[in-house]
Amino acid sequence: MPRSPEQYEAMRAATRERVWSAAVRVFARQGYAATNMRRIAAEAGISTGLIYRHAATKEELFADLVTRAAEGLGTVAERFRDARRPGETLRAFTEEFVGDLSGDGEYAEFHRLVHQAFAQGLQEGDGASAAVRTLVERRDELLRATVELIRCGQRSGGFRAGDPRELADCYFAMLDGLVTMRFGLGEGFCVPGVDTLTGFLAEGEHDG
Repeated sequence: MPRSPEQYEAMRAATRERVWSAAVRVFARQGYAATNMRRIAAEAGISTGLIYRHAATKEELFADLVTRAAEGLGTVAERFRDARRPGETLRAFTEEFVGDLSGDGEYAEFHRLVHQAFAQGLQEGDGASAAVRTLVERRDELLRATVELIRCGQRSGGFRAGDPRELADCYFAMLDGLVTMRFGLGEGFCVPGVDTLTGFLAEGEHDG
């Protein structure tokens, strides 16, 4: 029996997800410069011809992934801006981060790809692709939203005193470091718990 248009679309969507997952792994492990479409196709288990039905170039595929990342950062920034309970909001986000990082390693690989895009954006500035420039803008938005979230938490007595920007930078530096260790050590890395990761922000933890 011939497949229906819906079945063909479902198959195409499934292949597209395989291509994106494979691209994340290859970009993360080999770097942008050393990656090519043939290697991504092999990682996805499809022919080189088939991969070009989903992206014309590795630049287009990289831009698709970077756009996904930018949308994710924008969503988190909006969530932080709309928060009414700063401590609960940051803890919930940290729990999600820990859960994702404890998975099969693809989350860490995706973050490594995002770091490559950040570095590309900082190096190339206005010459970077539109997707990379948007990613950098969303990253800056998230940082500003986190600073304000911490400031609100300080006013309500839930977070320790200190420069909100410094505390926000420390928080994200810690998460970035965990991603790097998870990528390098694989399943041998022990992902810390939420209390460990957020404890330095708690009011009273650093008294005396």
